[in-house]
Amino acid sequence: MAAHKKFIKQTRPALLLLAVWALVPLLSPAKTQNAFASRRDVVRIFMKGRALVHSGLPELAFDKNFYYLAGVREPDALLLVAPRRGNDVIFVKSIPDAQRLRSLVEASGISQILSLDDFGRIFSNMMMWSWDLYVPKKFDDSYYVILDLVKKFPYLKIRDLSPFLTKMRMVKSAEEIEFIRQASEITAAGLNAAMRAAAPGMYEYDLQNIIESVFFAQGAERTSFASIIGSGPNSVIIHYSDNTRKIESGDLVVMDVGAEYFEYAGDITRTIPISGRFTPRQREIYEIVLEAQSRAIAACQLGARLTDIDAAARNHIKNKGYDQYFTHSTSHALGLDVHDSWYLYGRNIPGVIITVEPGIYIPEENLGVRIEDDVLITASGPVVLSASVPKKIDDIERLMAEGRFIGKRARIH
Repeated sequence: MAAHKKFIKQTRPALLLLAVWALVPLLSPAKTQNAFASRRDVVRIFMKGRALVHSGLPELAFDKNFYYLAGVREPDALLLVAPRRGNDVIFVKSIPDAQRLRSLVEASGISQILSLDDFGRIFSNMMMWSWDLYVPKKFDDSYYVILDLVKKFPYLKIRDLSPFLTKMRMVKSAEEIEFIRQASEITAAGLNAAMRAAAPGMYEYDLQNIIESVFFAQGAERTSFASIIGSGPNSVIIHYSDNTRKIESGDLVVMDVGAEYFEYAGDITRTIPISGRFTPRQREIYEIVLEAQSRAIAACQLGARLTDIDAAARNHIKNKGYDQYFTHSTSHALGLDVHDSWYLYGRNIPGVIITVEPGIYIPEENLGVRIEDDVLITASGPVVLSASVPKKIDDIERLMAEGRFIGKRARIH
């Protein structure tokens, strides 16, 4: 009982957020409510009669918080979440054609798509509702409309919505979980294809091309980050992304890649022996990392912090004498961003999705191993969303052998 009370106390902020999420369907008929409208309703409850002005970044930059609430990718757009339901507006630089306008309305659940030129008039009319305004915490000259507001209405009380949005984004809805599951499955398919095709003499970019071609063939919109294909000496470089080296016989290859599906990121890493079989030394280090990951995944329980998960992996690697070669944290949140929003003191609750990715990197041996999976936290324990790509040594070697057998038969015929 004492442990149960401690868990409730530790996770109360997130549990309260879940309770608010549960109320959203009662606010309006389901057939008229899309996911983005539901999120704005949660924000509206939190703001208690105040308004939100959120600016999307200009040109090619992309603000994921803006998308999370507005549901559209639109440069130089501005979202107004009004205190009263039904009064939300998206302001755009130029009114699009009828077809694009319909798609914006359908995607966002907002019927009012107006020109940025109309913002001053609309906001001035809204001012009778509230003298407080929520904005993004960090805004610079790119958020020119918000800066103009601060100058025009100096009596406005400016409040920061980002801490609440961070906690809100940590908990994924069923729809978000499905998008991330699909992103993980597409990422896994790309890695499986690379394992089957991998052979000495290929270049790192050859494996990258194989992986990414599978991503796009299976419906990915883009990669969720620059693909990392590090072989031999590059396997020990954590964020290596040149992908230009010729892969030599005997090399290990670290493949850290992710497909993006409906804006949501996958992120999986596998390490393979380019020759098709691990050497005894490679096998030794690989097994240590694999066991560390297994222990970390087992630690992905309700109430656990990312530091608890990191400790489960790190302690095993330390006990084996390789702590100095494990140079990054074990986990990060996964969602709209590959390193998604995470509250510093956050604890796992149902709907959280994180990565688990311990590694050992020994520069003097040109030997790097990282194994990463995407893990969903549920009430009944962790669920690995990326389980369809092998990570046990025998399974990796078997898949690579099958690929070479099929390739050899194809060449014969």
